Amino acid sequence: AGTVPPNPAELIQSAAFFELLEDLKSNYDFIIIDTPPVGLVADALQILPVLDGLLYIARFNYTQSELLNFINEQYKKGLVKNISVILNDVVQQKSYGYGYGYGYGYGYGYYHDDHAN
Repeated sequence: AGTVPPNPAELIQSAAFFELLEDLKSNYDFIIIDTPPVGLVADALQILPVLDGLLYIARFNYTQSELLNFINEQYKKGLVKNISVILNDVVQQKSYGYGYGYGYGYGYGYYHDDHAN
C-alpha cells in the first residue's frame, strides 16, 4: 500500500529485500511471492536465483505461447529450477465415442462431467 516507488525494481535488487527473504525462510516452511509474469517485466527474473521453486500459471487459450517458450528457455539455461506449470481455465467438454489408447485397455461410452457448468 502507499505510493508506487519510481523504480520498483531497485527495491527488489536491494540487500534489504534479500535479507527479508532469508529471515522469512528461517521462520516459515513456504513463502509465496506473487510477481508479474516472468518475461514481461524484469522483477521476477531478478529474484529467480534465490527461489526454491517456481509456479508458472498459464491460462488456457489466453497465455501467449512465446511466454511459455521464454520460461522453458530459462529452465534449459539453468536459470529456473523446480518449475511447475499450472494450466487454468480449461473447460472439459462432454464427449461420446469409441476409441483405443495406449496401455492395456480400450473402451467406449458416454462421458458426462457432473461438475461442468
